Amino acid sequence: MEFHFPQVVHLGHGVSQKFGLAAKESGARVLLLTEAAFDGGKEIGILTHSLERASVPYLILSRNSRKSLPDTLKEIVSVAQASRVEVLATLGGADQMSLGRAALRELAPTRSIPYFEVPTAVCYPLLLRPEAFLSTGHPSDVRFLDFSAPSGHQVFIDPHMSTGQTSKSSVSALLEALFYAVESYLHEVTGLTEQSLLLGAVESIWSTLKKIYENPANAEYRLLAAQAGFNIAVAAALVPRAAGVTFSFTLAGLAGLSTSSFGSLLLAPLLEFHAPKSGPRLQALGRAFGHEIREGEDEALGPKMAQDVRKFLNLHKLPLRLADYHLVDTQITQAVDVVRGLDLRRGGILEADQLPDFVRNIL
Repeated sequence: MEFHFPQVVHLGHGVSQKFGLAAKESGARVLLLTEAAFDGGKEIGILTHSLERASVPYLILSRNSRKSLPDTLKEIVSVAQASRVEVLATLGGADQMSLGRAALRELAPTRSIPYFEVPTAVCYPLLLRPEAFLSTGHPSDVRFLDFSAPSGHQVFIDPHMSTGQTSKSSVSALLEALFYAVESYLHEVTGLTEQSLLLGAVESIWSTLKKIYENPANAEYRLLAAQAGFNIAVAAALVPRAAGVTFSFTLAGLAGLSTSSFGSLLLAPLLEFHAPKSGPRLQALGRAFGHEIREGEDEALGPKMAQDVRKFLNLHKLPLRLADYHLVDTQITQAVDVVRGLDLRRGGILEADQLPDFVRNIL
C-alpha cells in the first residue's frame, strides 16, 4: 500500500525491498544512519541487500552512544558533505529518526536532498508531523524542532522491522502505541475521522496483545500492529501534540533514555484517572478495549481498562513505577517544569498543569 501526504508512505510486508530502487530513482550514494544495536542485524541486511541489487553505492554511519548529541549531529553533517551523498536515510526508532531530521535541517541551507525513513517502532507519533525531538539532557536544551518534509521524503513501514523480537518488547511497543492512541482520542479537538482511525487502532492492538498472551511465539500480529501504528501516526498528525506524549519525550531526553521508554507505564494512569472525565467517548473506548458497556458503569470503566493494562505489565515484568527506571527526583521535576513551560494547546484530557498530580500516581 502507498499513501501520499507531504511524505510518500510505503506500508506492507516486504516494502523495504523497494528501498534500493527508490534510492536509485532519487539519486545515488546513500548515507544510511543507524543505531549500533542494528549492526550486523537482519534490518541492516535487508536494506543493504536492496541497495546492492539496485547497484546503489552506500555508506553506513552507526550512532556511537558515547558521543554527545551535538557531536553526533556534526559528524553526520560532516560525513554527508564530504561523501557528497545524494540520499540521506535513517533506520531506527524515534530517537534515530529525530536525529536524521535534525541532520537534514542542518544540511538544508546548502543542499536539498531526498530523505528516507525506515521506522523500527510500532508507532512513532511524530512520523507525519513536521517535527523532530532532540535533547542533550539539559532542561534548557529540550527541543521540538520544526521539520518541513522535503519533496523526496519517503517512509517505509515494513512489519518485518516494526515490532519487537520478543514477546516482552512487542508488548511494550504495543502498549506504548495504545498510550499515544488513547491520549489523542480523548483530546477534545479530535474529529470524527481521527476518532475512527484511533478506535480501530486500539481494537486491533488490544486483540493483538491477547494473541501474544495466548501464544507468545505468535508472529501473525506484525502486519496488523504496523497498520494500527500507522493509523495512530496519521491521527496524531492531525491533532495538537498533547501533554502526555510531550512529557514522555521530555523525561526520556533529560534522563538519557529512549523516547519509547515510558509509553507503556503512562497508559494505565491515563485510563484510570483521566479517561473517566471524557464523557461519551469513554464508552466507545471501552468497547475497543473489549468491554461490554452497562448503564451506570462509566465511572468504573477507566479503572477496569487500567487494570487490564497492568495485567500485561505484570505478566511481562514491565515497569509499573518511575522508580523502576532509577530516575532522580530532579529529573522528573525538571521534565514536568519543561512541559508546563511549553505553549501546548489546551483541550487534552491531561493538561500540563495536571502533570504533578499525574506523576505522583506512578512514582
